[in-house]
Amino acid sequence: MSPDHLSLPSKIFLYAVILFWSCASDPNERPESPGSSDQDITEFINTFEGRGDLTDDSQPTPAPEALELFQHPSDLDIDLILAEPEIFQPVEIKFDHQGRLWVVQYSQYPAPEGLRVTNVDNHLRTQYDKVPDPPPGGMKGADKITFFEDTDHDGLFDRATDAITGLNIATSVLPGRGKIWVLNPPYLLAYPDPDGDGIPDGDPEICLKGFGLEDTHAVANSLTWGPDGWIYGAQGSTCTADISSRATQHVQFEGQAIWRFHPITEVFEIFAEGGGNTFDIEIDAKGRLYSGHNGAERGQYYKQGGYYTKNWGKHGPHTNPYSYGFIPNMELDGDRKRFTHAWIKYEGATLPSKYQDKMLAINPLHSYLQLTRFEPYGSTFRNIDEEKILETPDTWFRPVDIKAGPDGNVYLADWYDSRLSHVDPRDTWHKKSGRVYRLRNTNWSPGAPLDMSTWSDRQLIDSLSSPNKWIRQHVQQILADRQDSRYLTLLYPLIEGDEGQAALEALWAIYSCKGFNESLSLEALQHADPYVRMWAIRLLGDSDRLTPEQSRSLAELARSENHPEVRSQLAATAKRIKAEDALPIIQGLLLQREDAADPDIPHQIWWALEAKMQIDPAVVNTVFKSAAYWKTPMAQEKILSNAGQRLISTALPEDYSALIDLLALAPGVKEAKPLVTGILDGLRGRSLNSLPTAMYQALKPFSEVMGEGKLTASIRAGDTTSMGEALEIIKNPEAGLQDRLAYTKIFAEINYPQAVSVLLDMVDHQNTPLSLKHAAIRTLRNYPDEEIGERISNAYPDRLRADPDMRLAALSLLMTRPAWTTKLLNMVTGTRQIHKEDIPSYMVMELSLSDHPQIRDRIHTIWPEVQSMEENAKSQQYEDILALLDQTPGDANSGRNIYENKCSTCHRLGDLGKNIGPDLTSYDRKNNKDLLYNIIFPNADIREGYVNFIVNTKNDRTFVGTLHNDQGNIIQLRTADGETITLSKSEIAEMEALDRSLMPEGLLTGLTQKEIINLFTFLKEEP
Repeated sequence: MSPDHLSLPSKIFLYAVILFWSCASDPNERPESPGSSDQDITEFINTFEGRGDLTDDSQPTPAPEALELFQHPSDLDIDLILAEPEIFQPVEIKFDHQGRLWVVQYSQYPAPEGLRVTNVDNHLRTQYDKVPDPPPGGMKGADKITFFEDTDHDGLFDRATDAITGLNIATSVLPGRGKIWVLNPPYLLAYPDPDGDGIPDGDPEICLKGFGLEDTHAVANSLTWGPDGWIYGAQGSTCTADISSRATQHVQFEGQAIWRFHPITEVFEIFAEGGGNTFDIEIDAKGRLYSGHNGAERGQYYKQGGYYTKNWGKHGPHTNPYSYGFIPNMELDGDRKRFTHAWIKYEGATLPSKYQDKMLAINPLHSYLQLTRFEPYGSTFRNIDEEKILETPDTWFRPVDIKAGPDGNVYLADWYDSRLSHVDPRDTWHKKSGRVYRLRNTNWSPGAPLDMSTWSDRQLIDSLSSPNKWIRQHVQQILADRQDSRYLTLLYPLIEGDEGQAALEALWAIYSCKGFNESLSLEALQHADPYVRMWAIRLLGDSDRLTPEQSRSLAELARSENHPEVRSQLAATAKRIKAEDALPIIQGLLLQREDAADPDIPHQIWWALEAKMQIDPAVVNTVFKSAAYWKTPMAQEKILSNAGQRLISTALPEDYSALIDLLALAPGVKEAKPLVTGILDGLRGRSLNSLPTAMYQALKPFSEVMGEGKLTASIRAGDTTSMGEALEIIKNPEAGLQDRLAYTKIFAEINYPQAVSVLLDMVDHQNTPLSLKHAAIRTLRNYPDEEIGERISNAYPDRLRADPDMRLAALSLLMTRPAWTTKLLNMVTGTRQIHKEDIPSYMVMELSLSDHPQIRDRIHTIWPEVQSMEENAKSQQYEDILALLDQTPGDANSGRNIYENKCSTCHRLGDLGKNIGPDLTSYDRKNNKDLLYNIIFPNADIREGYVNFIVNTKNDRTFVGTLHNDQGNIIQLRTADGETITLSKSEIAEMEALDRSLMPEGLLTGLTQKEIINLFTFLKEEP
């Protein structure tokens, strides 16, 4: 195949062509939608109400003029490198070691060519009629991969070569190992390129298959060489995966993850899972792996084998139902405007020193570049915003990728479109635009383009000490390509005689050149540089087996290591290696007392132990054979409770046996308390009398630390005498309040009908402590007696309404069963003993979701505002109010009063309001357009974490809340009033994600124009 070299025209002519292409698309052209033979699907797609930043009437600014609009610090300057028609819709940029700039042009987005839609959900996740054939077969798409060269050394790219065309949803390219690797979901392809000219010499090899296509803004992406020689990649949040290679079959996961593939062994594995809509990978000088986030924070520091936060309801659970927790995103102190999905840690040494070692994060939604610093926080980091270093009033500026270049400058891929939102199935994308910019030091001037393929061996090795990370990383790639042992004699002195970056670079290079033997690994584990130690541990974790000396050294290091990131990697490696090598590491890490407060390490130690328990649950007893391990903060605060929950929840004989032995090892009742607490958590929805006799007998001695009173064990075992005694304690005002509360809560899990009358008496009695009344009402929701609804509703007007907590608890109870809800509504419209205004808007919305038509009809009659407004009415209201808000600002103090009445029930702003809905403090409240849109169209964009689920149980209860946890045999719902409802999955009859927000439509209806202006004036003020 011969290269198609294009001599680009002069800049004057080019800008004229750019302007033509920018304005060429017909705004009246009918937008295309994905094809479907199903009439219902076609209608759904064509009538879908798009949301977010969609195509508007604004026009593109020609590239030279757009360049002049950028604002940046005086020590930086910006150059236009590429623009339409040279490139369209650039989704990824990347330099190779010959100095060529590769651009993936994602013109086929959003719909694959040649596929028919067979199903689509409310998140626009799409199913197709078939799996597309890989190239060169199958339908030809519009995507292509082009590389650009600077032949005249002026810092601009004057030659373009289309390397691969006709791709169909291609997101990433990666040259290396004599191949051009292309991510074209569902495939990872490897095109042969042994001569390195950038032109494939044959058809591609299919290396991986099975990446999902459900959402083309979340498909697999971001191919990146790791310092260990693996290819790393990402997958976004709303796709599934079932990955196979020649070496690995059917690795399945849902949603966001970092994965990796070994180009020689062809092993595929999940590196870490969870995060945001993961569409970026950044590897820093120490080999840490990060990604950005489509939420408010900057992103994640991904650690090997880690489980990270995700939207469980929308994106699915972790692959391990017993992960029992997750690593959070890095904490952010700064501007929380969504979103910075991609960023680099600048380590190029060309920009002024104030940018060195800091994050440069792109925000395509708000069209700017953020500078953020890293602050150590245990084994991870906090992020501290400093300043915006690139801004423009041109809202078409949509930076979607950012990379450091071989020159140490920063390059930005600009999608350039008025539209950014994927939440519209119609293909209204501009298609005829795309730009690449270079952000540089004002003192920089271009030199000869880099071509590292011509460097001598000595040049390569010496460049491992370059201050430019890009240079060092590409030296590593060249050495990994060659895998030549002749380099080892040059590399060994670097690791032996240097304590800084060069030693770490030498370790990676030695590993690539097959020189990482036992002797070197043992030396590296004792190296003065903590990151050499960290990576020696990680590389050993990738080996097939450890020698006895390597195993002993790792165990000793777990006890003595003083660097938290090294200890974090010890935990990650312990998860991967055999139990006989891992357990001494786990024991050593348990003794590191300060790590109990670390954001990551306690989770990692649990995951390491749980991985061994999957094979043999009795290994937990090996870890805790000595009392010293029971008494560590880590064991008391995390590990023992997780172990108890894990072993009891499976109901497997071998797990019961391990748990019985573990209880017998407890050095005392006090030390066993977290273990027992975990057991009780794992028993949600089951009683102790369902346990084998031996298991029950093993638990009995620990009843006093169950946190539920001394009668707990016998009550859970079904002893009615103990249940009666517990009711007497509940009734006794002289008994301890903690015992009364504990037994009241137990009867929420143990079905004992005799408890109903006692608990109702507690609610009725004037002298009952409020906390006990509250607990009694919560417990009574679990019983079906008609008397409950009658007595709670009768008590409401005079005995419950006055206290806000009692009021909400009573209303929440009356909403859980249809008969009680009917009683509630009768008291609103008939006797009027319950005021309509008592019921918060979110509860009204929950009631409107009832499965019972009679209840829904009555809700719509009493609260007509909960009914959906006609779309044209909402659109007209939006336009009218948007025009109104351009007028003179109003009175913020008056607006605050409106906020308190209309919004604070659900939303927090500063210190005002509740956290039922998203916290508005960090939102861009000065943007009238977006803020008003979200108020008038509350169902258009329900943020991650705020999707509500309606759960109907088998005993006719109904709960509505966000999915807080979905692991093992339980789920946890977080209700709007802040309660966490734990349900066994065996209790659930039906569970459904809601496509409606609990925020009602028509919130602004009834307000005067002045009141609306006042409200928005208040919202714009800093809290």
